[in-house]
Amino acid sequence: MKTTESDNQTQPPSRLREPYPSQYNGGSLSKLSTSIAESPANKDIILLTVSGDMDTNTAPEFEKSFLTVLQDKKYKIVVDLKEVHYISSAGWGIFVSELKRIRNENGDLVLAGMNPDVLDVFQLLQFDSILKYFPTVETAVSKGFKANPAAKKQPAR
Repeated sequence: MKTTESDNQTQPPSRLREPYPSQYNGGSLSKLSTSIAESPANKDIILLTVSGDMDTNTAPEFEKSFLTVLQDKKYKIVVDLKEVHYISSAGWGIFVSELKRIRNENGDLVLAGMNPDVLDVFQLLQFDSILKYFPTVETAVSKGFKANPAAKKQPAR
């Protein structure tokens, strides 16, 4: 609990981010880095590792990497978000924008390693109803692309 000087009332700590994240100190803009690699456990799965904050300024950098993977006709994608501290609506929109295309190609987009603040927003926006999430990349690779028995076609009679 923290106490404000003006009224000496105790207030619960805020879990919300400040309106202008710390990367804006001194006028420098936020940074985002991405890397693309095949999963060592399954060469059919691409690992897209992201670090930094995904906001309006940096989302295009992520989108460029994401679209590069799709242009290479790789449709089984795990996005490692372990080092991402914030995702704006621009970032969330990128995940959802190509989902239909990916699934039409018998692939999927699986998120992994979200920190608690990012996971809270993910669940608040109810993206957990359309996107798979796993706590680690290893679990995402091993369990994220299992065939859905309900999706299998019934044999012709």
